[in-house]
Amino acid sequence: MTPAEAADALFNTMPKPVTASQLGEYGIETSDSSAQYIAREILSLNLYWILAAVDAQIPTKYRAAIMQQLFESIRKVWWDSRPFGQGTWDTYQPELNERREHYARLVDQERISHAGICAETASLIEDQGLISPEDRPNLLVLLIDYAPASEYGRLLDEAF
Repeated sequence: MTPAEAADALFNTMPKPVTASQLGEYGIETSDSSAQYIAREILSLNLYWILAAVDAQIPTKYRAAIMQQLFESIRKVWWDSRPFGQGTWDTYQPELNERREHYARLVDQERISHAGICAETASLIEDQGLISPEDRPNLLVLLIDYAPASEYGRLLDEAF
């Protein structure tokens, strides 16, 4: 598999941006604007797991090409249609890097599991007031469903 094919496979494995109606299917009632913020947090969570898998499993010389192709697909297919709220892809990059560093610190220093990182993401969303505390368990289930970390690793194992 080429780096471009690997990036396309990763992109196709990622869940599409979540909508308010999909959140409703999980018992989470929220506005469209709140759903956009939640979708953005889910994107950051998925990119954390994807990029961690790329760093762990892909030879250094291919990493940048995979990340560039993956980011370009996200920007072209999803970002420009605004499912993630206001702001540009470029203004999102510092936010993504901040999330990646935060999650990496939790995994590396505190040995937090996949479910623990999903719980951290749920806390970030709840702290913003975008869901009620009663919806937190439902959000946690959604985050585990929408951040298939093991799938990314398995896919990359097959790719290289």
